[in-house]
Amino acid sequence: MKQTILLAAICIALLICAVGYSDSAYHTALGRKAPDFYATNQNSSVSAASLKGNYTVLNFWSSTDAPSREAANVYTAWKRQHPENDLRLVSVNFDKNADLFREIVRMDSLVPSQQYHVAGDTAKAIIDNYGLREGFGSLLIDPSGKIIAHNPSPESLSAIR
Repeated sequence: MKQTILLAAICIALLICAVGYSDSAYHTALGRKAPDFYATNQNSSVSAASLKGNYTVLNFWSSTDAPSREAANVYTAWKRQHPENDLRLVSVNFDKNADLFREIVRMDSLVPSQQYHVAGDTAKAIIDNYGLREGFGSLLIDPSGKIIAHNPSPESLSAIR
């Protein structure tokens, strides 16, 4: 009897984990509308609704996650090399320390107007809505607000006119 109850409890726990994971992955599946979010920096605010009308790379990063920090630099370099391209770059940072975030933006020569720092409940909501518990990444969003690529390469961005 104890083994049956234990087996049932394990199955239920696995089912809950699978549903939670698949649900967050579903929110950012290709063709889906980008989940809502809100972030501010010193000069402006940004939300999923404000991204409509332009192709946008929505990049999520942290100073402690080397691949995501490198991606922030790659996308910034691409945008500097293609100023004529209307594609928007929005980078959302999840560092716990806002001063560290500002220092990295300065050290890495990131464009401050493209950088947004979130913390606390705002960060938790974005992490949950975008399924970022397993690491950060980037999304390419079309002018209608739909996700058309995950972690787009600079070459794929160059193909957008």
